[in-house]
Amino acid sequence: MTNWSVFKFGGNSLKDQKSLERAIDLVSEFGNGRLLIVVSAMGKSTNALESYLEARINKDLNLENQIWQELKDFHIEISKSLNLFDEVLRLGIEGELNRIRKLSIDSPYERLYDSVVSAGEILSSIILHAAIQTKFPNASWLDSRMVIKTNSSHKRAEINLEYTERSIHDKLINQQGVWISQGFIGASEQTKETTTLGREGSDYSAAIFAYSLKAKELTIWKDVPGLMSGDPKFFRNVQLLHEVPYDEAMEMAFFGATVIHPKTIQPLKSRNIVLHVRSFFDNKSRATQISNFNFLKPKIPCFLRKSNQTMIEVKSKDLSFVSDGQLSDIYNIFSNIGLTVNLAQHSATKGTFCISSEPRLIAIAVSKLNSYDVFLENDLVLYTIRNPNEESKIWLTRKGQPKMEQSSAKMDQALLLE
Repeated sequence: MTNWSVFKFGGNSLKDQKSLERAIDLVSEFGNGRLLIVVSAMGKSTNALESYLEARINKDLNLENQIWQELKDFHIEISKSLNLFDEVLRLGIEGELNRIRKLSIDSPYERLYDSVVSAGEILSSIILHAAIQTKFPNASWLDSRMVIKTNSSHKRAEINLEYTERSIHDKLINQQGVWISQGFIGASEQTKETTTLGREGSDYSAAIFAYSLKAKELTIWKDVPGLMSGDPKFFRNVQLLHEVPYDEAMEMAFFGATVIHPKTIQPLKSRNIVLHVRSFFDNKSRATQISNFNFLKPKIPCFLRKSNQTMIEVKSKDLSFVSDGQLSDIYNIFSNIGLTVNLAQHSATKGTFCISSEPRLIAIAVSKLNSYDVFLENDLVLYTIRNPNEESKIWLTRKGQPKMEQSSAKMDQALLLE
């Protein structure tokens, strides 16, 4: 282990003047020694940039110009609210927004998406860098695309861990002080083009930085007390989880615990790096610690909800058996186009799959499954209960008649139409 620490601030932690001032206070209080800060786009900037891209593709010039101006005004106003707005910051903000305006829409959609949406993290990082410099004048800025090296799969790029670790190590291992960089984005080794790691991928970026620096800890600052036994927006009487084993955290993240990106845990586990999930607004309260624990503490049922699910039923056209080889081909189709299977059941003549809904990708999958009869049902919700007990089982049965269900000693699941 080194004496590096890594912080990750999400979009809600950087959405306005008050939030940025709070981030500076947390860095001042907890950021002793060598600290790398990884940031997401500010507020709802990623959504705005996605809407900007759609307006450009649809040739809606009025909407395109409106969203572009709103993005510019938003970032400039935040800078001015902290008395940061100077010529250097003006050129940085306008330069990044002018860059996306000059992009050709003739590029493939995924490549164009990465080029446009990455602007959110760049803008966030240059503003936070200027803010941090008010307390840490020697704070440095790092373009993560210089060190996070990926393949060329746009929108869901895979990191070349060996190359990335070496790049981060060579760049930072002998550096001191506070550094600010971006989550979510990297660059292709082959083409040098900007890539992204998938929606909400900034947690994963922070974990990769922590892994590569052999950091002593990673802290993810959230607008909730920590990792809870359920999302309080959907479940009542939830509790803060104090100690969570790595494997349990991975399962929870995959099945709907949106506090953590699913890929975040594995790099930390491989180097036994502690992950703290802390309240951005109440840093004195007890946090969640994810580490090499043997048991969840407190050991209680954990309720997870994954909305926007699609059930895909794949049947042989002649009612013949669906072989293991055919099932393997079906899984490969889903995997190769980037669809995530969250639940699956197989019978002699069909396979049924619960998939996170992405209409454009599902349409591609259906076209590739043209040798089968394919049936879709959209707008479903997948409920998962980790560490179920009798009371939680009764609760799940009262949610309604499941389209799919699965049960084991460690987990109960039901796919429902709400």
